[in-house]
Amino acid sequence: MTLSAAISGDINDKELNVIKYLFNTLPVFENSNNDHLSKKIIESLEVIKSEPNIENITDLINDSLENNSNLKKTAYIIAIEIMMADLEVTEESHRLLELFENSFELDNLETSSIKHTMKFKYQDIKQ
Repeated sequence: MTLSAAISGDINDKELNVIKYLFNTLPVFENSNNDHLSKKIIESLEVIKSEPNIENITDLINDSLENNSNLKKTAYIIAIEIMMADLEVTEESHRLLELFENSFELDNLETSSIKHTMKFKYQDIKQ
């Protein structure tokens, strides 16, 4: 989660609020507490600062997900949710999603479907 927020340089308040909201509401995090979240954010930021190669970081994330394809898909979706906090996905964010897709070995049809769903979830309906 932290990497998808920090990919643009820093974690802003909107991104942090989305991270906290997802952490407090998603079942995947129900056995964790806010102290755990704070520690993980700090640890993640330290890894991001110390490791200049983003591919190595995505590999570390992949390894931490223990070959669980459902966790990998969930992580991918959460990454997009956090990227959408500002309703703007940067070029760096697109690159990160590609790295996740490759590292997590996600199916093209599934990732296309997820992106398509997110596009409509966050679209401006006034258009």
